[in-house]
Amino acid sequence: MDEKLKLENQLCFKIYSISKSIIRIYGPLLNRIDLTYPQYLVMMVLWENRKISFKDISYKLKMKTGTLTPIITKLENNGYLKRVKDETDDRKIYISITEKGMELEKKAKDIPKKLACNIQLKEQDYFKYLQDFDDLIKKLDSIEKYIK
Repeated sequence: MDEKLKLENQLCFKIYSISKSIIRIYGPLLNRIDLTYPQYLVMMVLWENRKISFKDISYKLKMKTGTLTPIITKLENNGYLKRVKDETDDRKIYISITEKGMELEKKAKDIPKKLACNIQLKEQDYFKYLQDFDDLIKKLDSIEKYIK
């Protein structure tokens, strides 16, 4: 067998495996604040932006509207956000964080630190990985438009 085709030599599998493991580790941390991982991602976007268009959340999280809509609906039903129609264009929907959603941020603020502690990740390594992954994402995003 060609070594290049072995599973353990595939960058895509390494990233997939890391992603699955990190999401599993996030599970108990997010259960304490009654969020799923995808809900947590949406809330992080809202904590950063306070009010943002549905389209921009979809773009930032690289989620299709069919995936994002039920997440937004659940978070809205829990009182963490609300949908607001654009005053000039009824087709445009904004997602706005509520007071309850902002209170949730206080409960979530230690989650990244707890995650890093759980996986025994040193601060300098954390920032190195961030930079490495940012570089990889930029490379992938730059070629993605050509692959269709």
